[in-house]
Amino acid sequence: MNGEKIEDMLAQLIGMVGGIQAEQHSMKKDQQDLRTSLREMKRDQQEMKQDLQEMKRDQQEMKQDLQEMKRDQQEMKQIQQEMQIKLPEIETKGEERHKEIVDRFKAIENDQDFIWEKTARNEREIGNIKRQLS
Repeated sequence: MNGEKIEDMLAQLIGMVGGIQAEQHSMKKDQQDLRTSLREMKRDQQEMKQDLQEMKRDQQEMKQDLQEMKRDQQEMKQIQQEMQIKLPEIETKGEERHKEIVDRFKAIENDQDFIWEKTARNEREIGNIKRQLS
């Protein structure tokens, strides 16, 4: 009986050890799977970090472009303001030049009228002189 008990206990121990080994093997496989998953997650995380860095670079470039556009816009506004300040002066000069040209044309017209009158008078006098000589 003692021998049988020992055999039963030994059989029970062997069954338990076999079960433990199977469980240990299963745990090792699970652990390996977890390690693989962890490596994949780390790789994904690295890719995400790279993507994030690229997005940050792109965002910086966009900020720089925006700043350049703002500077350009400020320059254009300044030029526009300068033009608005100079516009009345240009208009005044244009009006003065126009008046000067009109005045010169009037003077030329008066001179022309005077010359026509003088020419007509001279023609009459020439005509009178021709009649007197004839």
